[in-house]
Amino acid sequence: MLVMTAAVLMYGMSRAEDGASLCRAVVCTLVMIPSAVLDCIYGKLYHRLSFCLAAAGLLLAAAQGMAGGGADSVLWSLAGGGLFGLLMLIVFVLGRGSMGFGDVCFAAGLGTFIPFAYVLLAFFLTFALGGVGAVLVYAAGAARGRETAGRLPLGPFLAASCLLSILHGEEIVRWYLGTGQGRMG
Repeated sequence: MLVMTAAVLMYGMSRAEDGASLCRAVVCTLVMIPSAVLDCIYGKLYHRLSFCLAAAGLLLAAAQGMAGGGADSVLWSLAGGGLFGLLMLIVFVLGRGSMGFGDVCFAAGLGTFIPFAYVLLAFFLTFALGGVGAVLVYAAGAARGRETAGRLPLGPFLAASCLLSILHGEEIVRWYLGTGQGRMG
């Protein structure tokens, strides 16, 4: 787990465009990696870790707001957590047991780190990455002659989509919209 965390942090440091993105990526990674690993091992996302994640996101937003003069950064952080959590709550209710409530709490915690403009991107990336992961797990099981029954943890895909949205959100949206190299307004 330490090696994975170090690798993600090194990637974040090499890809962050500014200090705020780097800080969000580093702090978020330090809390989200253990949660994602525990989800893989035990099939659970622990609410206490998700609440710590949300608290860290809000504290970081407050610190960045004070440093940069943006008093509304905590509100945007809360809005991001609320929107990501609400979207996952809708999936939780409609999915009727296909995912646990821990995923909802984890998404809300992660949403406090994601720039608000990229929360929808993180939501869609979660299920795109999860779909690819499910296909790969199914294909690997089929290649071994096994039937793949069981659950695929969503936590690692939530964590990956969060980090991608923090570090590459603007690039992904520009690519999707086909708007070239200009900065988003």
